[in-house]
Amino acid sequence: MVLKKGYITLLVAFFLLNIMGWLESADAKYGIPSIFKYVFSIFGLAVLLFLRIKNKSKPQPGGFFYPVILIFVLWSILLMILSLLGFDGFFYFQRLFGQSYFFIPYLLPILLLFTKFDLDFYSSYFYYSFYLLILALIIQIYIVLFAISTTNWVDQTSFINFFDIGTGFLLLTSHIVKKKYVSYTVLLYYCIWILMWSVYGRRGMLIQTLLLLISMIILRLRTSFIKRSERMKMYYSGLVLLLLVLMFGYLFTSTYVFQRGFNKDAFEMSRGTVIESFFFDFKSTSDWILGRGLDGTVLRSSFTDERFSSIENGFLTILLKGGLLYLIPFVLIFLRAIYLGLFKSRNDLVKAMAFILFIELINMNAFGVPDYSSRYIFIWIFVSCCFVPEIRNWNNEEVYETINSRFK
Repeated sequence: MVLKKGYITLLVAFFLLNIMGWLESADAKYGIPSIFKYVFSIFGLAVLLFLRIKNKSKPQPGGFFYPVILIFVLWSILLMILSLLGFDGFFYFQRLFGQSYFFIPYLLPILLLFTKFDLDFYSSYFYYSFYLLILALIIQIYIVLFAISTTNWVDQTSFINFFDIGTGFLLLTSHIVKKKYVSYTVLLYYCIWILMWSVYGRRGMLIQTLLLLISMIILRLRTSFIKRSERMKMYYSGLVLLLLVLMFGYLFTSTYVFQRGFNKDAFEMSRGTVIESFFFDFKSTSDWILGRGLDGTVLRSSFTDERFSSIENGFLTILLKGGLLYLIPFVLIFLRAIYLGLFKSRNDLVKAMAFILFIELINMNAFGVPDYSSRYIFIWIFVSCCFVPEIRNWNNEEVYETINSRFK
């Protein structure tokens, strides 16, 4: 099968955007010229614009839902225009292409909602993302064995994520690939992440990983690809895993993530002050309805004058930038896509997309901030696909044949 329509270039762009995300904080630390960050950013945006022009599509959410998308798009465009009015020379271009939380994340949904991604894209994605995953797994194993550190967790996870271009989706749909080593490899990768997030003390990422594994199990128990005998093996494996947790669970409860805690008091110590300060500062009617624009800032603490342009909560960041006029359509679009993907789809591919969108909504409580990254691009690709009846109507046999044409 020949890779077409710029998909190989898009996969390269995902890889470069992963590096760009790391360079945002690491370029000064390691003395890496900033020009690389801007080149990667512009390249990724150019690829997305090219695909939008070549693969035009129109979302078909059904019913009377299209006006919601229209409101979302028009308000997004207005927010971006108002932001462009703040142009102040070369520094603005640096922000535009060098800051992953500014401008571009609000352009991505407009591009991707109206871009079509066919089955050939997913076949290519499966193939190349799996082999990049092997490199990520090698780095992951090395870090766990020789270098894992709670103080250097950002760099360590970034080095792994260089080669991760959406493995959550690969985890949920690896049962479609007939080569069993694909499932075993991606499952091992996520099991190691559980260990790493526990050691690092990253509660949000640990919960997100566990939700992905639970979604994988649900999909596999309901899929037509797995026979009854294989499902029984899954039940037995679950029982064995439960016994192991009961026997050795104390090892995990002694890790840093459990020391930090999962109760209300632990949350208050972590981000309670930040969120409290947000609502202390963000209280006018215009703030709530319109937001403060893409340049908007909010108090980091009610005890200081320090202000930040985002907050460690996806919902509140969106509220800050675009108010309820952006947040409400945003959530409704996600919910509609999840519904169509789970209940109006004939294939496991789209069902997996819907599960990931559901997990993303949950994750926005812990972080899940809109950003210019391969993760966020994939999120809107999934939303777009859930809105296309043709994609939802692919049957599992079509999906199986196309994806496995590469795994020979």
